[in-house]
Amino acid sequence: MKQITGFMSEISDEFKVIIVDAIRSLCIKFPTKHVSMLAFLSGVLRDEGGYDFKRAVVEAMFDMIKFIADCKEQALSHLCEFIEDCEFTKLSVRILHLLGLEGPKAPQPTKYIRFIYNRVVLENATVRAAAVTSLAKFGVNAVDDGLKRSIGVLLNRSVIFFLVTLRPRLIRNAQVFG
Repeated sequence: MKQITGFMSEISDEFKVIIVDAIRSLCIKFPTKHVSMLAFLSGVLRDEGGYDFKRAVVEAMFDMIKFIADCKEQALSHLCEFIEDCEFTKLSVRILHLLGLEGPKAPQPTKYIRFIYNRVVLENATVRAAAVTSLAKFGVNAVDDGLKRSIGVLLNRSVIFFLVTLRPRLIRNAQVFG
């Protein structure tokens, strides 16, 4: 894996996608080796690359989550870190959707909530909507009543945030028509 990591920065995204697809296949074929392969994927996810390359890495992680139960929590954590700096709206939305499905089932669901709420505050409207939906899924599927209340507080803050961010636009538009 170290040798592959060494030359990843020197090849084009097309070849990177082929390598990531091969690693995905190896992971599913040899699930006991998931730790090193997941570490490799999370490392290349931080590297420079275009949409197709990043999508291939995210899809590989999705497959690992689906087929290798032992790596689910670690893979979700890596995906959370990725959405902090993700420049691709589609990937952020897909990851937030997966977090909404898998996060509430995790042993410690609260560790994903901060990453999701940050998307509500810091992202564009599409990602915000996906983050709000993901938070709602946590609230609906939470076993702990304290977690449900916390999600309710965050969702209420989100409503206030949207009103504050839209207020100047609403006032300006009202003046145009008033």
